[in-house]
Amino acid sequence: MYNILCPLCAGHLYEGEVCRSCYAPAELIESIAARGKPPRFVGVLGPSGVGKTVYLGMLLDLLSRGVGGLHGMARSPFSLSLHRSLILALEKQRFPDKTPNEPDRWQWVHCEVSGTKRGQEFDVVTPDVAGEAVMAELDNPRSNKTVRALIGRCSALVVLADIVQVVADGQGQELFAMQLISYLDTLRQTAKKRKVEIPVALVFTKVDLFEEPIKDPEDFARANAPALWKLCETRLQHYKFFCSGVAGSVGKLVDRSGQETLVPLRVEPRGIIEPFAWMMTQLR
Repeated sequence: MYNILCPLCAGHLYEGEVCRSCYAPAELIESIAARGKPPRFVGVLGPSGVGKTVYLGMLLDLLSRGVGGLHGMARSPFSLSLHRSLILALEKQRFPDKTPNEPDRWQWVHCEVSGTKRGQEFDVVTPDVAGEAVMAELDNPRSNKTVRALIGRCSALVVLADIVQVVADGQGQELFAMQLISYLDTLRQTAKKRKVEIPVALVFTKVDLFEEPIKDPEDFARANAPALWKLCETRLQHYKFFCSGVAGSVGKLVDRSGQETLVPLRVEPRGIIEPFAWMMTQLR
């Protein structure tokens, strides 16, 4: 056994150990080391309940089937856990359980992604991060080393926002996204460059629950989240808005206490691959 550096936070650890700083699992560290080249970390972040687990799991499913000109291959068995848990949940007509807050309980993904053109290849490495953990780091920087290391090291960032809450519940989703972009700007700020250069995809999730079709996501953002749109214009060099959904039809179950639970009646993914296909054109 020998001393190595964690590929995410650069902390020192011994081969076969979990990183005690950012909790990157030993299987992930070994998987990256076996590749022999630095991976690209991609953060998929958003507030609690926005659908991060569903988005990531469906992304892996579509990549494995070569949809949209992109092909993905899990680098080790642990990377299939998230994919498998989502598919099993959807087969039982339910959404997966909420991601726990503790970093050592998060599921991680290491996926080799390739495009149609030669040289369009990169490794995606990301944990399924709990929304509460992200918010805690935004409110109290340096409190969560995993979130800070991921945002500080990522080559691209996907910011998720619940479209139903954007329209119905005021500014909560918009403010979360704004705070996240401001945090990214703080970590990536340089004296010579005024804007963050890594590509940022802003994805409105759960369009399957929204009554009206969204023809132009940027126009939707400009009309319904104007402060977020303006911040992107000011702080980001490369950004684009998207809309996504997984369930083509959704129903509600109501228990005896009146508690409502959404259930997917039909799986019909859309807008899942598109943000990654766009980011691939921006990555150098």
